[in-house]
Amino acid sequence: MKIEFAMIQYEKEIINFFEKYLDKNNEAITGREFFCPFGLTAALKKKLLIIIFDNEKIVASVRFYPRKRDHIVSVYQFAINENYRGQSLLKKMLSITGFKTFEILCPLNSKFNEYYKKTSWQLTKVDEKYNYRGLSLK
Repeated sequence: MKIEFAMIQYEKEIINFFEKYLDKNNEAITGREFFCPFGLTAALKKKLLIIIFDNEKIVASVRFYPRKRDHIVSVYQFAINENYRGQSLLKKMLSITGFKTFEILCPLNSKFNEYYKKTSWQLTKVDEKYNYRGLSLK
């Protein structure tokens, strides 16, 4: 497998990957903008998207945004092909960003909260809609 920052020439392939692996009805989705190809294109241009290839096929991707106010990186969206899950691929992708502290939002009643607990994301804050979870990489 090869992990790299995604390049603009993979735009169509990445859009197709997210369309296949992000379920529009998943309760963990915090906004419809996850499905906007313009946001994905902007992330590609800013080098804020990482992909993993296996045999020249995308098997995982993460889109992220470093926040200027506190140097924490918001994990905006990610997807992993079901055949590659359970291999800590999200952490592997985040590790090449050069950042150490990450945050993700998850709706309070989402089953996805169990995934974050299981994969070492620490609950840092709760508001009326979301669990905020943090991850520190060494």
